[in-house]
Amino acid sequence: MRRLYLLCFFIFINAKSFSQTATCAQTLRLARATYEQGRLHEIENQLSGCLESGFTEEEKQLKVEGYKILCLSYIYLEESAKADEAMLNLKRTNPYFVPNPQVDPAEFVALYKTFRERPIYRIGAKIGVNASRPNVIEQTTVVELAKGSEYKYSVAFQVGATADLPLTNRFTLHGDLLFQQKKFEIVLKVDRRVDANSEPLINAFQGSEKQNWLSLPITIEYKVLEKKYNPYIGIGVSIDYLLGSTITSDRSRKNQTSIDEKNYDFMSQRQPINISAVGAAGVKIRIAGGYFIGEARFIYGLTEVSTKETAYQNTQYALEQGYVDSVYKLTSLMVTGSYIQNIFNPKKLKGKK
Repeated sequence: MRRLYLLCFFIFINAKSFSQTATCAQTLRLARATYEQGRLHEIENQLSGCLESGFTEEEKQLKVEGYKILCLSYIYLEESAKADEAMLNLKRTNPYFVPNPQVDPAEFVALYKTFRERPIYRIGAKIGVNASRPNVIEQTTVVELAKGSEYKYSVAFQVGATADLPLTNRFTLHGDLLFQQKKFEIVLKVDRRVDANSEPLINAFQGSEKQNWLSLPITIEYKVLEKKYNPYIGIGVSIDYLLGSTITSDRSRKNQTSIDEKNYDFMSQRQPINISAVGAAGVKIRIAGGYFIGEARFIYGLTEVSTKETAYQNTQYALEQGYVDSVYKLTSLMVTGSYIQNIFNPKKLKGKK
């Protein structure tokens, strides 16, 4: 018997919910007819209950239409404060609502333009990869280098938080807080002339430096076109703080004992603060309540990561591996993907009537 009571209870609740939904949809149709007949004073009482709690989340568009009819009725009744409140509730219900000037009354469109349309900010997450390489300012070495000695690009990753602050329809202030790992390869070849059989004697140094940075890049973005993909370009600056730097290397020596691979800490030989210029280009694709962003960036180091004063600081490494730092700045090419969510706070703009 208890099961029967529970079943009847759930059927009653569902039936009541269905009845309420149907009633609000019918009420909206009634309000629409009332508005068309010009009986504007009746609309507030007709819609108030449904607008407060009657419409479900799936019926958002019906609720938007209800606020639109209510707002129009207040406009023509010359109740400006109530018209403002109805427009504000409409925008809170659907921040992406935009009137159609070809269909909607001019008074309604004019009132809409007195409210803030853009999101106050956007926030999200970013992930991507980078390829980095030293830009050598001054070559430093303890041996005579042979042809083929060079720094090579290596791929690493970055991840973190991202945010937009829309300034105008075209300009956006953009910022990130990223954990960045940057890597590059070091190839050194030392020509030791030839042996007794006139065979070349070559020592080869193979190294990989891994640097971890906490980065704060700030850019100004300009939306190039108002299209589906919203292409943009940006310029800015990045301030980076070094968290750690290690070199993993080995040294092979022909006709001599080679030195096995080892890890060395180079944190003390690196400048902790790095400043770089940033150039960016990307697209923003609207998805749900935000944007997916695909972006490419070029990072050009403005400050030196290593210095001449610290080049010979690690004497053990210089003796074992035959390597000392050149003075260099760091350049990187980055490709990232991110998603940012629009955060709205509709309000009446000051000075707008």
